[in-house]
Amino acid sequence: MGRNLSCIPPSIPSSIQTLDFSFNVLKHLQKTVFPVLSFLRVLDLSRCQIEHIENNTFYNVKNLTTLILTGNPITYFGPGCLSSLHNLQRLVLVDAGLSSLQLQMNNLTKLQELRVGTNNIQSMSLPSFMSTFKDFSLLDLHANNISIIKTDHTAVLREIFRNMTLILSMNLLLYTEPGAFKDIYLSEMDIRSAFVSSGAQKVGLKALYGLNVKRLMFGKYRCDYKIMSSDANYLDGLCFINFHEVYYYMKERHDVPVNIFRCMINATILAAKGGIIREIANVPFHEIKELYLISNQLDTVPGKQLSHLHTLEKIVFTDNVATQIPDFIDMPKLQCVDLSSNQITSTSCCSFFSGTPQLRYLNLSLNPQIALSVRPFDGLDSLEILDFHHTRVVGMEYLSLFSNLKYLRYLDVSYSSIIFVNIYCFYGLSNLKILKMASNNFQGDVARYLFNNLTFLEHLAMSYGRVVDLHPSSFKNLQRLRLLNLRGNHLMTIDFLALPNLKQLTSLYVDKNSITSIPLHVLQNLPTNLSDFDLSSNPIDCSCSQTDFI
Repeated sequence: MGRNLSCIPPSIPSSIQTLDFSFNVLKHLQKTVFPVLSFLRVLDLSRCQIEHIENNTFYNVKNLTTLILTGNPITYFGPGCLSSLHNLQRLVLVDAGLSSLQLQMNNLTKLQELRVGTNNIQSMSLPSFMSTFKDFSLLDLHANNISIIKTDHTAVLREIFRNMTLILSMNLLLYTEPGAFKDIYLSEMDIRSAFVSSGAQKVGLKALYGLNVKRLMFGKYRCDYKIMSSDANYLDGLCFINFHEVYYYMKERHDVPVNIFRCMINATILAAKGGIIREIANVPFHEIKELYLISNQLDTVPGKQLSHLHTLEKIVFTDNVATQIPDFIDMPKLQCVDLSSNQITSTSCCSFFSGTPQLRYLNLSLNPQIALSVRPFDGLDSLEILDFHHTRVVGMEYLSLFSNLKYLRYLDVSYSSIIFVNIYCFYGLSNLKILKMASNNFQGDVARYLFNNLTFLEHLAMSYGRVVDLHPSSFKNLQRLRLLNLRGNHLMTIDFLALPNLKQLTSLYVDKNSITSIPLHVLQNLPTNLSDFDLSSNPIDCSCSQTDFI
């Protein structure tokens, strides 16, 4: 790619399966351009300044499964230029000067994906013969010039009558004929930024009645401007679309009360991102399993509104401005709660999750402060992953708080302003495999005993912790340890490496310390499996006295 070549080199071995020839110069494609490459499956001719494609151009590479012609100013397609590609599964003609989908593709009966975004296509009407393409599953029409969709434009989609993905994002839809998508079954439909105005979106959603789609994506892209909305019913059209998953990329700010989720009560997965929602009304979700509320400036975690939802399994409530956590009551199937990147300051964690006995994942990272009370995880015996990174954690220094978390596998308290003074902090974590505790501090020689009971630990990160010295017995019980990160401390020696109990260690990071040398007895007893050993940014002494190390 990018070699300013004007022909395919004949010296390319005939056995190649993938050829990336993008960003060269092939203005005129004909049969003689390609040597015989019978095993070639993927051919990328992106931005090769192709203008003209003759009949039978691809005869010598007729076993292609993927052909990429992105970014070529093609003005002429020979009517038989694709006829030899009987095995083609993926055709990419993004930004290729197309004005229509009426391409001569009759022979492409194995086609699965047609990507024709960023062209000047004005109608989404597919050629009638494509209704016989049994494997066709993706039509990407993003950023074209489609403004009107009529019932006869979707006739082929209706005949296909199977799950496929349709991408209409970034078009300029003015009018969709009511019922144009009735009885059409899609796996996914993406209509983000596909309407010329919010009014057109309201009418357009209503016109989609009778559509059956597993995953519906609508709203705006992140780079679009936020808009004001005074219409409380602008999402009513969703009530007549059958969907399982809905992803709403909001850019609206409402000056009237709006129940955004009123027409989403049958969704199993719901995501709303990037709007301005002041509050959430109680919504009688029927089958909701996953709820994502991201970057919506919500100042309250909707625990009260979501309590008693017996189907809910996952809540992601991130990048909002909530300061407190309410009680989660009677949520027997809830397994995952992510409340990271908020403004939560809790004085008594974590009793508010007592109504979630199946909770396995809890993320409270990137918040101002969490204070752990006595027995904070009572009722959360199923926890497997617990994340507090970049949240100031108060109370862990003095208490043994994890005694009931026998299933915990992952604990991250990095950058949590903890000073470990109690050697029993991690008592009870008998199955812990990953412990991340970067940029915390240790009082006295507490690190000598802190990890004694973590016999299943495989990954230990204690970088930037101002550690000056580690006693050889600090890791005596960590016989399964594979990765040890001690980056950015003040270590001068790493004699603990010579201990036989670290024989499983494969990765050691002691860069940015104060190590000047490694004694011979340590070098001779390095863990035999050690494959990644970072000693960079240390004041290594390169004098003659260190010849063994050098």
